[in-house]
This record gives sequence, C-alpha cells and structure tokens, in this order.
Amino acid sequence: APACVLLLAGSLNCVEWSLLPPVTEEMVVQAEQLKGRFQGDPSFEYEYTEINAEDDERFFEDGQEPVIKEEARLVATIEQIDRAVGIVPRGALVKTPLGFVHENRSFEGLSWMEAKKLSSYFHFTEPVILKNKTLLEKADLDPSIDFLDSLEHDIPQGKGS
Repeated sequence: APACVLLLAGSLNCVEWSLLPPVTEEMVVQAEQLKGRFQGDPSFEYEYTEINAEDDERFFEDGQEPVIKEEARLVATIEQIDRAVGIVPRGALVKTPLGFVHENRSFEGLSWMEAKKLSSYFHFTEPVILKNKTLLEKADLDPSIDFLDSLEHDIPQGKGS
C-alpha cells in the first residue's frame, strides 16, 4: 500500500500550534494498556498500575517505572483510529507487477450496485488476512487491484456484537 504520512498538530490555547511527535509501534502498545479519559495536558504522565509478567521485562528494562505522556497516548490513539477506519474503494489503486502502488487514473468510482457491497472496499493498511489466504482462495482475485484486505469479513466490535 502507498505510504501516507499524517502530521498532527496540538495546541493548548488554539493560537500557538506545534507538531506532535510521530507515532511509534511502542507508543501504540503502551497506549493500548491505558483506559479512561484524556486529561487535556500533553505533558501529563500516566503510570502503569497493572502490568502482566510478559510486559514486565519490556517496560522495566531501564529500571524505572514505566510512564507514557498524554501527548504520546493521543498520537497513538489517532493512529489506532486511522488504522481501523481508513478504507479505499476497490479499483481506486493499482499495483504494478514490480510492486509499486499508484492511483488508478481511469477509476471513475463504483457503480451503485458495487458501492453497496462491503467486498468493494479495502482497508487502507498493510494486508493481514490476504497474506494468510491459500492460492486457491486467491485464484479469483485480480492481483493488480485486490492486494489489500477486504471489508467483507469484518466483524464489528463493541455493543451489540
């Protein structure tokens, strides 16, 4: 999939703005451990009160109690939301035989019938499910446009599921 860079800015007074730090996978892992509301202070430090034995080694390597600043939690949360909701219509992007991904200049949108199907949309992230499919399952796919994970097998999480 094409690489996208999302620049995030933050402000305490809505007048002076500064770029937030780029997200790392470590930030995402740490932020997943936290629950509850944001405090509204980018420098606020959350302490981990409950860490399982597996995480214990990773978080306590430097001998200090692990903390994560609200600023890092914010960019990690935005990254998680972006991963979950970023989608692209089938055919809007094409992949060349050499692996380059480009916008499909001849794409004019989905037909009314296609637009109503979940299988007509892909997650705009590195594929996971597609990589685990067998060759037989991939036989009917077009490798130039079916190179991302389809939404058709997504199961909504949360209330009512």
